[in-house]
Amino acid sequence: MQRSRLIITALTLVGALGLSACGSDAPKSTATIVSETTTATATGAATGGSLTPEEIVVDDATVTAGFTKLASTIAVAIAAIGTPDAKAKLAVIEDDWRGFEGAVRKKDPTIYLSIEDQLTPLQRQIAAGDTATATATATTLEAIFSQYVAKYP
Repeated sequence: MQRSRLIITALTLVGALGLSACGSDAPKSTATIVSETTTATATGAATGGSLTPEEIVVDDATVTAGFTKLASTIAVAIAAIGTPDAKAKLAVIEDDWRGFEGAVRKKDPTIYLSIEDQLTPLQRQIAAGDTATATATATTLEAIFSQYVAKYP
């Protein structure tokens, strides 16, 4: 009898906590969704969760700004070839892309794959110190970025 009472009390508390965590039905702003997604990503990464950068979807303005920043980051990394900063500049490329790649993947999988197909060789070219080929790859990427922004302003 004592054990049944304990189980019922525990289940009641869990149910009450679950209902209070549901929140309101009011629509959320984009900023709130991005903030919650970013928090979930950090939490997921810290706890071994499964949320990946490809699953994070941001608005079109963030994607457009991300492409502008990524193009600049790529140019800086290419300019750093042969310097002690080259490796650090190279790492920033992937960091910039992670911030908005989920939106690109969701909206246009073909363009997403085109970007992914160019980023890996670009990173290898920069790491190998191949300025000419990296510059050509960067030009190809910028054309892909422009194509996406023209389709989804």
